[in-house]
Amino acid sequence: MRLARALAGMAAGTAAATVTLGIAAIGGAILAGPTLLGGLATEAMREAGFAGAAVQVTGLRLADDWRGLRLEVAADSGPLEAAAAALDLPMAGRVALSGALVVAPDGGTATATPDGCLSVTAERLAVSGQPLVLPEGGSLCAVPDAPLLRWSPATAEQAALGLAAEVRTPRLDAPAVTLRAEQVILRLGQAAGGRSLEATVAKLTNTAKPAPVVPLAVTLRAAQTGEEPWTIDGTARDAQGILAVTLTGHHDQAAGAGSLEAVARPIRLAPKGPGLAAVSPLAAGLFQKTSGTLSGKATVAWGAKGMTTGGQVVLKDLAGNAGPVTVAGVSGTVALSSLSPPVIPAGQKLTIGLLDVGIPLTDGTLLFGYERDGRLDVDRAQWRWAGGTLRADPFKLAPDKPKGAVTLHADGIDAARLLELIAVDGLEASGTLSGTLPVVFAGDRVTLDGGVLESTAPGTLRYDPANPPAAMKGEEGSPTAMLMGALTDFRYETLRITIDGEAGGELSAGLSLRGANPSFYDGYPVALNLKLSGALDRILRQNLDVYRIPDTVRDRMTGFDQKDP
Repeated sequence: MRLARALAGMAAGTAAATVTLGIAAIGGAILAGPTLLGGLATEAMREAGFAGAAVQVTGLRLADDWRGLRLEVAADSGPLEAAAAALDLPMAGRVALSGALVVAPDGGTATATPDGCLSVTAERLAVSGQPLVLPEGGSLCAVPDAPLLRWSPATAEQAALGLAAEVRTPRLDAPAVTLRAEQVILRLGQAAGGRSLEATVAKLTNTAKPAPVVPLAVTLRAAQTGEEPWTIDGTARDAQGILAVTLTGHHDQAAGAGSLEAVARPIRLAPKGPGLAAVSPLAAGLFQKTSGTLSGKATVAWGAKGMTTGGQVVLKDLAGNAGPVTVAGVSGTVALSSLSPPVIPAGQKLTIGLLDVGIPLTDGTLLFGYERDGRLDVDRAQWRWAGGTLRADPFKLAPDKPKGAVTLHADGIDAARLLELIAVDGLEASGTLSGTLPVVFAGDRVTLDGGVLESTAPGTLRYDPANPPAAMKGEEGSPTAMLMGALTDFRYETLRITIDGEAGGELSAGLSLRGANPSFYDGYPVALNLKLSGALDRILRQNLDVYRIPDTVRDRMTGFDQKDP
């Protein structure tokens, strides 16, 4: 908007010096010659605030069909920094116009219309400290069926300048905020009492790799009455119509500051739909096979100190995979302090129905941030597991390529609930356990390395199946028969369980007990060491009902093996 007004202002200064001559006498202007006209136009530009401006009139003749005076002009704004204060526009760099203007009298007014369009080039252009690049240049044209400028000199105090301009550029880059706009058209209007601007961008792309949002088609409208702040509204939409955004904002010309807010309507992601890739390539790289509902907003603010961005994302029942980690039932509101690069300040909170990092955890709470280097910074993570809680030490991981260890601390684990997960017929226990579960991330692998759970008080362990497996049967007096006899009603003083293995593969568990069975050798103290192995990970997953997970979460989990088309 500021660039367009500056370009229009330059054209206005050029034309204002020449339209007066058109009113007085076109013939006299021809006699005055290009040098004098260029000097008058330069003076007008400098009086308008462009202290370093220079205008040259390189050709002068009557326009075809005697429409007026045709001037070949080349105008240079000079350093825009010099004009910034006078125009209340925080701009830097310089802009040049070249082409032909047709100046003609029209009753008591004068008009100036480009013969075709004026070419626009820019050097080191910046707005509010943010560099803007026109790699393919641009053009300044009149709106169809209207002059570019209409000047009514009435009196020196009441002179009125009407503007109907169209600024076009094939491409506009804002590298500092990683934005590229293609096929940009700005329509500017000025009439008594107000100004207007309408902008269309065929394709607005965030050039970050991967981009936080897909390319959007944008329409923006702005209006100003008198010297009041500009009001802004508009829309943005992706090519598939999945992401629809409403834009609102303002710009205070006197303060040289303003903001724009983009609010996205809720997006419902289905397991068999296009997924996050249709909305955010960045998010799609972090989460796959996604379902749930997303909504949010983004803000862009500008002022004397430059441009800032921020936003907010609202998640409802989100489910998916983040590398080797499976999540479901994720809900919460997350703030972003920067959109490019994406930065999430520490302390954001999410509730998580299920987090599977080799062992399935439920009813979780996560306090986290996301740093500029692409790492997830978790300050607090706590879940329910087997009737107790698991709490993680603070940790940092890159979600796309997780590498490192996270230590989970278990407390109040119900031994009965824990053994229910193994679902061994005839096996039951009582008591509570505590300990640690080190989870190691290495690319696509998640392993439990040296997990230990120990009893916090005496309890019981009973194994008395109706039909013991063949491996547990033995003749009377054999070690196997003695083990079965001891386990029918074992009263342990200490219980220790070790867990090792890889998520999605084989896990092994060790069981160490010290205690006695009152009916076994008159309660003689016994120490037992058992080794359990097999696809415990599969067993855990098949018995998630003990977590009382809502049906909606279980339904989402059953679709995790469905790939997005």
